[in-house]
Amino acid sequence: MFKLYCLLIGYGFGNFVTAYVVSQWRTGKSPRQLGSGNPGTANIGAVLGKKFGILTLCGDLLKTILAIYICQLLFPELGRLAILYSGIGTTLGHNYPIWQKFHGGKGVAVSAILLVMYDWQWGLICLLIALAVMLISQNLTLPGIAILLSFTIVSFMKYDVETGVGFAFLTLLSIISFRRDLLALFKGQAKRVDWLKRFKKHA
Repeated sequence: MFKLYCLLIGYGFGNFVTAYVVSQWRTGKSPRQLGSGNPGTANIGAVLGKKFGILTLCGDLLKTILAIYICQLLFPELGRLAILYSGIGTTLGHNYPIWQKFHGGKGVAVSAILLVMYDWQWGLICLLIALAVMLISQNLTLPGIAILLSFTIVSFMKYDVETGVGFAFLTLLSIISFRRDLLALFKGQAKRVDWLKRFKKHA
């Protein structure tokens, strides 16, 4: 029952999709009417500027941290499972917010902070793996999946089956969220960005 409470608390916090708030505040429009149409950090940053992209990122990170912290306070007997289930709930709320008819973001920022809070060492390692995938593939789709997939493998090896299944579920959610991007990638139609060249340009 406590795990269900964590899911519900996380889902409630996840429904606060920061991109919608920032977009309405700055433009009076839904983020789905801007740029790529994705209510996430990358789209808001690309359309409204880095400052508002960072603001969107911070909002999504904060809601995940709050959901996890509250569940840890309320249900200490769950241990790390409080982090896992509240994180799953937050991801579901972010990706499928009820007030937006279940059309939300892709949950990359939510997943990233969840991994770090679950195990900061392995979380950071998986973030570095995702960064390497991004630089090598010159693509933004694969890193979001790679970070969860790598942590899922770690979970099955380092923790219990329940934890592994939980992160495998999150990996599946990520694949579903990126399904159109993956299709475009397989068709050779995905946008490629030379991140190293871009970094050097702005250095």
